[in-house]
Amino acid sequence: MKSVLTVLATALLFTACAHTPQAPAAQIQVYKSDGARQCEGGGIAPEIMLKELDGIHVYAARKQLMQGVMVPAVCGGTTGSINVYNIAAEDQAAAEQRGFAVLPPRKNNHPIFQ
Repeated sequence: MKSVLTVLATALLFTACAHTPQAPAAQIQVYKSDGARQCEGGGIAPEIMLKELDGIHVYAARKQLMQGVMVPAVCGGTTGSINVYNIAAEDQAAAEQRGFAVLPPRKNNHPIFQ
């Protein structure tokens, strides 16, 4: 009886150790202009724009400025302010259909976006 319990306990331990968690999904960053205009201010907060990604799991959201892109200084012109979201790579097409674009990777260890 004691050996049967030992065998069962050992089997349970090995079964528990055999479970391997799934690797996290590969993530990409997508962005969209927040709509802010020079001399007018405004702009949509990342938390509000998040509603446009309804049905897509968002891991992180933030606001940042585009770098390496010239923005003319003119009232009513864009500010270069964008909202950036980390999503699963498999959701890229769905995000693009909603007007978001993939954030380009860094080049030469210099950020394109700040």
